Amino acid sequence: MNEGAPIVYHGNGGFEGPGIYMIPGHVERQTPRHYPLEMLQVMGGLGSRGGGSPGHGTPRRWQPRKERQPTKTDNTAFGYDSDDSSLSSNASGSNKSSDKAILGEGSRDREVGTVSREWRGRGRREQRQRRIAPERYLSAAYPFQVKFTPDDLLNGSKWDTLSQEIWDKFVKSQQTEETFRKKMNLWRYLYITIKSIFPRYGLYVVGSTMSGFGLDSSDMDLCLYVRALADLEPRAHALLHLNYILNYIKSFDPGAELIQAKVPILKFRDERNGLQVDLNCNNVVGIRNTNLLYCYSRMDWRVRPLVAITKLWARAHRINDARRRTLSSYALTLMVLHFLQCGTSPAVLPRAGEAARPRPHNRCTLAELFLQMLKYYAEFPYEQMAVSVRAARRVPVWECRARAALAPHADPSHWKLLCVEEPFDLTNTARSVYDPETFEKIVTTFRESYARLSTGLRLQDAWPQR
Repeated sequence: MNEGAPIVYHGNGGFEGPGIYMIPGHVERQTPRHYPLEMLQVMGGLGSRGGGSPGHGTPRRWQPRKERQPTKTDNTAFGYDSDDSSLSSNASGSNKSSDKAILGEGSRDREVGTVSREWRGRGRREQRQRRIAPERYLSAAYPFQVKFTPDDLLNGSKWDTLSQEIWDKFVKSQQTEETFRKKMNLWRYLYITIKSIFPRYGLYVVGSTMSGFGLDSSDMDLCLYVRALADLEPRAHALLHLNYILNYIKSFDPGAELIQAKVPILKFRDERNGLQVDLNCNNVVGIRNTNLLYCYSRMDWRVRPLVAITKLWARAHRINDARRRTLSSYALTLMVLHFLQCGTSPAVLPRAGEAARPRPHNRCTLAELFLQMLKYYAEFPYEQMAVSVRAARRVPVWECRARAALAPHADPSHWKLLCVEEPFDLTNTARSVYDPETFEKIVTTFRESYARLSTGLRLQDAWPQR
């Protein structure tokens, strides 16, 4: 199945080729400038149509002279009547001389029947107002929703039934275009309102809404960007500004709450559209990893359904909530990508940042990959190794702790029971799993699901048994 070339939003008018979008300080791809004709002629060394010198100013055109009208008391702006408002300073300043020409030299004109002409400046084009980012998203084509079955989903093997079940569940649960439009409209409303109250704030959509890994039931993740202060600790700075926003958010959602975690999050709900929103402040790494995940989601048609079915499987087993000391959706996504890098042979995905090059094609079915992924993490050496998408390999936990000890605002104690490296800031995205009992539940879920699924080869075998 060909889902098209990689598409991502750059903030310059829609979805385009791969690259980061809406990152503070990032140089966006500029749209072509449209110069008026006279500017192009001056830049090109052209004068008038007759070949004047390069130093000439704005080209002018001939226009028949209108008969002078009696002066009106109700003039338009600048004291000109509407018919004469476009006259240039040269033309308006030469009225008397032109009258003399008509009186003194106009006899020949009257005999011949010609009309006296004058120079007149060409008006400038009005620049169209640039649309804000949410509006450009709303007008762009939606690239995420899959509507066609890939040709190689089935191959006539024993895996066909399970592969079809995985695909059907993915298609039913994926983020639809309607849900995406609702999120973009909410973004537009919040963007305009917040900017009117706090003009220096930036508001960006991050996470699965934009990465291609979103489910129709997924939350909407927003990043509030404020210029950092050198003398204020980042977490305190984030709490300060989120408290400003909280008072406004409570005007339409009284149940909004500010969760004071390591990365503070303002959680609220849009009752009109039924959307749950998580708003952070200055967590710009989320903008970068959104683009990384998007690029991975477009590399192979099996990536998105495999991530989706893993999220649904973890939700069914109740091991996908960081607030309950289990795995976040982002950590689960990184675990699936890491498995596709080094848990199957040949690899389905390359290392992060690796240049594209020809490689052996992995022909495993969806069913085989899902079963292999469960086995990979059922047998993973969690005590010694960490999951790394950046390195596309297992990284020793001691190495992660040593690096954290040298980095500012990092904590080596976060690298405990289950370690999943964040590709950009090298923190542990699974640091919420610090309770031994919860950790054991996660590993046991992988082991039992693999054992049952490998025997029955039906998707329900991997789900909780009643």
